[in-house]
Amino acid sequence: MKNLIVRSISGIIYVALIVGAIFAGFDYFGALMGLFALLGVVEFQRLVTPADGRTAVRTIAHVLDALTAVWMAVSFLLDLDVMIISLLYIPVYMAIRFTLALYDKGAAPFRAAALSVMSLAYIAIGLTASTVAYMVAVEGFDFRVILVMFMMIWLNDTGAYCFGSMLGRHRLFERLSPKKSWEGFFGGLLCSVLTGVGAWYLLPQAQLPLWAWLVMGVLVTVFATWGDLFESLLKRNLGVKDSGNLIPGHGGILDRIDSLLFVAPMVMLMLVLLSF
Repeated sequence: MKNLIVRSISGIIYVALIVGAIFAGFDYFGALMGLFALLGVVEFQRLVTPADGRTAVRTIAHVLDALTAVWMAVSFLLDLDVMIISLLYIPVYMAIRFTLALYDKGAAPFRAAALSVMSLAYIAIGLTASTVAYMVAVEGFDFRVILVMFMMIWLNDTGAYCFGSMLGRHRLFERLSPKKSWEGFFGGLLCSVLTGVGAWYLLPQAQLPLWAWLVMGVLVTVFATWGDLFESLLKRNLGVKDSGNLIPGHGGILDRIDSLLFVAPMVMLMLVLLSF
């Protein structure tokens, strides 16, 4: 009972932070994504780096990774010139990180460098896409489109759990997640699609046709499922149950944003295409 209360309180705070940032404006939302990027990369590096592999050079590299992730997530808060500089910085980061690997005397420096790049590809790009999607929604549609995206993610998760618990018989991806079922998947899809129908009815000012909301619901369910499975793959390879213990009752930050990291780039792409 105590764990359920702690989990509920943590979940409410997490949701309130995101909803509050969405309504507070672009700067606050981007800053929150930057914070998630920082926490996510630090958590990822702690997961994949063995205790005896934390050399001084590797510590410097991890600081570089974390700062780069934050920069990627928040640079779109700034003007166009800064955004261009941000894009040009990526090859500079790669050159610096690979050069640091030359001076890394710990075990498997090449693997460590590859995992650094992986942390940005896996975490920073997804959160940067969230920021860009918010920017596109504000300028071309309605900022609450991003709120609907998060609601779809959350309700998809809830629907998958409820339908899977009650009706689950056919395993979806037993090798990585024994409890996931096709019944849960379609239950989550139903919740996402119904959320899209509700958004079409309640947010006519967004000027998104019904089919776009439905496509968004399908994208959220499919990519949220893959995002969750990918994190399960990561944890199984590392032999851990949770990615961390940052959020009481929920695990680490990656346990909470795993779906978002896969969903946000797809929603961003959809909104960009619809804005033309």
